[in-house]
Amino acid sequence: MSGLKLNTVFAKLAAVAAFAMTLGVALPAAAQHKANSDDMEVPTNDMKVVEMGKGMFGRRCAFCHGSGGHGAKGPCLSCGVFKYTGNTNSSIYVTIATGVPKNLGGTMGAFGTTMSQEEILSVITFLRWEEKRRIDGAEIPDPYKNKNDEAMVFPTQK
Repeated sequence: MSGLKLNTVFAKLAAVAAFAMTLGVALPAAAQHKANSDDMEVPTNDMKVVEMGKGMFGRRCAFCHGSGGHGAKGPCLSCGVFKYTGNTNSSIYVTIATGVPKNLGGTMGAFGTTMSQEEILSVITFLRWEEKRRIDGAEIPDPYKNKNDEAMVFPTQK
């Protein structure tokens, strides 16, 4: 991909991320998860949103990412580590909305035209709720432990 095309792609992604971050202002007071102070919050204590996200995830994402986002042919999404983006809600929003093209090492299509903003945010809320449930149950290590509560920045491409 040429430098100009790549810059255009990144500019569009940055615009989507900036827009996604503004959505955090409209979320209910129950918003509970932010990867860092600049990230948008998702309402992990609002079980109505968590259940909506769980259902949407089951219909749109589980085929590749497994039940509960535990991983299948696609990577685990409830392990606190994201293969193609940083570990922020905003980055996850951009990934769901724009996909991960083959030239960046992925094969996930864009869902931004087939899922509403509310549906995407509910999926992220469900994933963060499931991640916390798994950490609290000692199923997965706490990815923030000994990291000064800073969000991990990935990708880890091989």
